[in-house]
Amino acid sequence: MKNSILILLLLVIFSCETEIPETDTIDPTFSLHLKSASFEHTFTQDDDFDNIILRLKDDEGYQFSLTSVDDGGVRIVHWQVPGDDHIHFDNAIVNPWTIRDISSASRMIEFLGDRNDPYGAAIINGKFRAKGNQAFVIFGIFVSDFGGESANYNSTSIDLNIAIGPWEAEVIND
Repeated sequence: MKNSILILLLLVIFSCETEIPETDTIDPTFSLHLKSASFEHTFTQDDDFDNIILRLKDDEGYQFSLTSVDDGGVRIVHWQVPGDDHIHFDNAIVNPWTIRDISSASRMIEFLGDRNDPYGAAIINGKFRAKGNQAFVIFGIFVSDFGGESANYNSTSIDLNIAIGPWEAEVIND
């Protein structure tokens, strides 16, 4: 039942007609929801990323949902994640999302929108396992819209500092 509701919600979001406005001055938004057996938290562009650290427990699995939204269409979503030695995905990254190595220690999960058929939201769900003993890594998120007919793109970007180790998962103030 829960999966049916999620599929219906995704169909509604992706099938809604999105039009690129003549002028767009509003930045896109995002949310990153993480959940494990003992932890649950949602991050948004409004969090104070300069002063928080996400602590993840070594060898623990986490469900994730990254949602990016813009009424004028989502042009690009980049989610930079550590290499497989620190964040191991339990599921394949599937179309319209792609994943590629950008260095020996980092990968990029990417959504590329289509100006001729814009979506108002881009969503990716899945599971990953955190791995490391006192490892310090970053999740980088960048979201851009089409910027209206002028193509003056609006964007939102953050870096989330992550510590992976023998501790319980939590968000702490730095």
